[in-house]
Amino acid sequence: SIRDLAGHVPYDQIYILANTTKYGGGGIYNFYALSTAGNRLSSKIIVHEFGHSFAGLGDEYFDSSTSYNDFYNLEVEPWEPNLTALVDFDSKWKDLLLPGTAIPTIANDSMIDVLGVYEGGGYVAKGMFRPKMDCLMHTLKGETFCEACNHAIIRMILLYSE
Repeated sequence: SIRDLAGHVPYDQIYILANTTKYGGGGIYNFYALSTAGNRLSSKIIVHEFGHSFAGLGDEYFDSSTSYNDFYNLEVEPWEPNLTALVDFDSKWKDLLLPGTAIPTIANDSMIDVLGVYEGGGYVAKGMFRPKMDCLMHTLKGETFCEACNHAIIRMILLYSE
């Protein structure tokens, strides 16, 4: 297996790059990530998929060909740190919100840079919420992770380094 091969040298994370120009990738938390190396979006795909494998971040998109209606049980809080069904929002990014932020937060142009609780995420259009209108876990248009994703990444770095 890939872990058996990697086990011959010290490593913390496994990232597999496919030598192709096709678009694609995937990341499995605490296991590995993979993506194509030659696509024009590869640099962003690599970072997005690493967010899955390293920090357990969930996909925030919901309007693609991979959308599902029942991917999550909306009565149970998802384990991914950047998605919430508002069942136990206190355990998510609630402490990062500015005082007075509406929960849920209405998405409009004036909120583009505001951390909130925006409906649609985790392949589900209704009942699942994401922290920002855009983030590398939502689309590849963004340049960075949002504050909630950054917070989860920092927690993981501290876990590995302390």
